[in-house]
Amino acid sequence: MKKLLIILLLSYPIDAWSQGWSFEYSPGYGTYQLDDIKDLQHSILNNSILNYYGLKETDCFPGNIIHSVTIGYNTGRHHFGAGFSYFTTGGRLHRADYSGSYTVDMIMNGNRFGGFYRYNINTTNPHLCFYLQMGSGFMYSNLKKKEQIIIYSESQSENENLNGTGIYLEPVIGVKFLLTDWLNFSLGGGCEGDFAGKLKLSEQETQLKAHWNGLRLYGGIIFIIPAKRKSLNE
Repeated sequence: MKKLLIILLLSYPIDAWSQGWSFEYSPGYGTYQLDDIKDLQHSILNNSILNYYGLKETDCFPGNIIHSVTIGYNTGRHHFGAGFSYFTTGGRLHRADYSGSYTVDMIMNGNRFGGFYRYNINTTNPHLCFYLQMGSGFMYSNLKKKEQIIIYSESQSENENLNGTGIYLEPVIGVKFLLTDWLNFSLGGGCEGDFAGKLKLSEQETQLKAHWNGLRLYGGIIFIIPAKRKSLNE
C-alpha cells in the first residue's frame, strides 16, 4: 500500500502540469514504399531505345526528412488533436556527354492532414512518460514528371502532373521528457500504411497508386499552454 501511494504521488505532478492546449513541431525521417512510382521509373529505364543511349538511374525515391506540426489538447493521460505533415522524395534518370543530355526527373510530394490520439503512460520518474499513439486521415499526393533533352544549343522538355488522395493509418510508440509544465520533448517511432490513393492525370484516373508505406521516426518539441487548475475548495 505504501509503495502504491508513493507511485501515485510521483505521477500526480505529470497529470497536473501537463494539462492544456499543445503545439508540437516534429521533424523526422521516413522510408517510402511507393512501388508503383518506382516501377514507372524502372519501365522508363528499361525502354530499349533509352537503354541503348546509356540512360542511368541516379536516384530512386529514397527515404527523406518529414516535417510535422500538430495542435491538440492534453488532459494528462489523454492527448488528442489534428496535424499536418509534409513528405518529399524523388527519382532521376540521367545521361550526358559532350553533345548534350537527357534527364527524367520525378518529384513526389505528399501533404498529410489528419487527427491523432495519444495515451500517456506515467512512470515513477516525474519527468518521463511513455506514450502510445494512433493517427489517421488523408494523404494528398502529387507527382511531377519532367523529361528534358538538350542537344548542343537546342532543348526540349515535356511535363506531366499527377495528383491523388488516399487514406493513411500510423501507429506510433514513443517517450516524452517533461521539462516544465509548458515545454516537453518527444522521441517516437512507428510505421505508416496507406490505402487507395490512385493518381489522376488530367482528371483521368491511372493505375498508379501513391502508397507512402514505411518506417517513421520522429523527434519533437511540444509547447503547452497550461490549463487553469481548480483549487480543492472549488
